[in-house]
Amino acid sequence: MEKCKLLIAEDVATVREALCKMIDWPSLGVDLTGAAESGEEALELMERNVPDILLTDIGMPKTNGLELIASVTEKYPNVKCVILSGLNEFEHARQAIRLKVHDYILKPIDPEEIQHTIGRIAEQLKRERSKQEELRAAEQKVRERLPILSERLPDLAISGNVKKSKLVEQALSTMIAGFRSRDFSLADVAANVGLSEKYLNQLFKEATGVTVYACLIRLRMDEAAELLKEPYAKVYEVCDRIGYADQDHFRESFKKQFGVTPTEYRNRFL
Repeated sequence: MEKCKLLIAEDVATVREALCKMIDWPSLGVDLTGAAESGEEALELMERNVPDILLTDIGMPKTNGLELIASVTEKYPNVKCVILSGLNEFEHARQAIRLKVHDYILKPIDPEEIQHTIGRIAEQLKRERSKQEELRAAEQKVRERLPILSERLPDLAISGNVKKSKLVEQALSTMIAGFRSRDFSLADVAANVGLSEKYLNQLFKEATGVTVYACLIRLRMDEAAELLKEPYAKVYEVCDRIGYADQDHFRESFKKQFGVTPTEYRNRFL
């Protein structure tokens, strides 16, 4: 997995050099991408290579650490910011909380504390990335079961309706992410895309040949079919996992899709 990228901003040369050399960053799964001597230089470096973590001093001239964090939070909201400062004052801590700073380390620098703090953040980022990769893999697996939708979307874009294609793609991604929820509906998809339910349904059918509701049922039934391939799968558990409250309704929908009941389908794999 790709290493987490760290950028240091510290105006005192001896401290900056110590931060670079005293800690074995690679052993933490961290790639030190730069060490800026000012807030301005840090922002310039970020334009070329956005880090995952920013470790910055507060008391820098011109653009101080809090001002730097404010700019970073606005431009790069996913960057986790850590303050390094000898200014043990309530006002700075209060501003840091308001800026949603991830952590606050006081000088004089303690290599072990910095290593522990940055290492913990790096581990958190790795877990988040791993989860995102799992979600992407799960989404891709679902998409592979909907070839007709995936095939028609590029045709919509090629025909010049790029904006419509993106809206439909966004709607489809929303459904793939949320269809397992019992309360998930057309209203949730429309709200996420920013369209009225009527127009979204019309647009979605134009692009894919099916309504949002029909696609939602297809997603749930295909997921149920995958789950039922497990020999010891219980029908009522599968029903619950795909967002159905009523087993009879689930059974009817499944049989309409596959021509057999969930139990009969599962028994094929015993």
